[in-house]
Amino acid sequence: MTRSDVVNSACDEMLRDVEAIVARIVAQIRREFPEYTVVTDAEQTAMVVDEMRNLILGFRDRRPPAVGDAAHGEMLGRRRAEQGIPIETLLGAYNTGYNILWNDLRDRALARDPSREAELLPLVNVLMAWLRSMTSTVAEGYAAATAARDEDRLALAQTFVTGLSHGGAASDAVEAAARGLGFDPAGTFQVICASAGDVTPHSLQDLRRQLRGPAAVVALGRMVTITVQRIPAEAVLDRLGETPIAGVGLARAGLAGAAESLTDAERALALAERRGTAVHFEHDWLLATLLPQASRLRPLAEATAAENHPHLAEAVRAYAGHHFSITASAEALHVHANTVKYRLTRWQEITGWDPRTLDGLMRSLVSLDGCEAGRADVARP
Repeated sequence: MTRSDVVNSACDEMLRDVEAIVARIVAQIRREFPEYTVVTDAEQTAMVVDEMRNLILGFRDRRPPAVGDAAHGEMLGRRRAEQGIPIETLLGAYNTGYNILWNDLRDRALARDPSREAELLPLVNVLMAWLRSMTSTVAEGYAAATAARDEDRLALAQTFVTGLSHGGAASDAVEAAARGLGFDPAGTFQVICASAGDVTPHSLQDLRRQLRGPAAVVALGRMVTITVQRIPAEAVLDRLGETPIAGVGLARAGLAGAAESLTDAERALALAERRGTAVHFEHDWLLATLLPQASRLRPLAEATAAENHPHLAEAVRAYAGHHFSITASAEALHVHANTVKYRLTRWQEITGWDPRTLDGLMRSLVSLDGCEAGRADVARP
């Protein structure tokens, strides 16, 4: 065979066998990248057949991608973005497909004449030109679709969360927004609220993309609300930083439950901002509920002991947080059990509240968390 006949003959054969080659490519991609389960086998096969046929023609004609080839790549990028395939997965699939096709071409050409391997070297430049051009246009299409999708999702999320916070959980608009965001309106919702801080629209988009499941991420005044389904609250907190200041609402059913979880999270956040840590409404529901009434409760639970004797306040908190166990409290504070007993007794002597009784403990905790916040609110201009 002449120099051109070896490659051309191999390419012509590959064009006849393209469907079998693509079947191997698709199977390998699906093994390597489980994310492709959201794409039907038929759809993926049809798109890969077009892509590989064009690449084979590029090898045969020794040419880079044409305008039509680039348009196909951009369309594919948009489609995969809409399906939620991560961009790194999409580009990885491209590398897998191109690698399999190149090896197939090499094997067929060498089967015709093993001594002509060097004649394949110029085709490496063709391969790289296609890979660079196609992955670039795919990325451009992906980015354009992602930006458009982010805008749509943000608008839906704003409608959804604003409706929940203003008593519109039963409205058709909120239900439609929930469905548009991928939520099951009858499913279980959970809301996490965090201080907005230096949040930007870009950082909100990044957070949303990191959450694998239905989620609405919205800046609402001075806080960020994250409403999720089938995503553990701890997974959200992990993405808010090492020590996030956040309030976690109860997991509740239905859209009315989502509104209640939002209220839970807002109240837990107010307590979290005083403590400097994450607060779960499930664990601190009493203080989170009482906090908005801090000013009114001050006459019932006002004391300066926490300010003047922080080690006593620490003992009261530990006792309440460790199921009223002196031993567990001592272990948490790294002190002797008798030290905890002494501090609880000393707290009672100073405040008149025995933290080993329900009334005394409640007054003590309200004083530590609630009324301190109330004084801060009064002092705030």
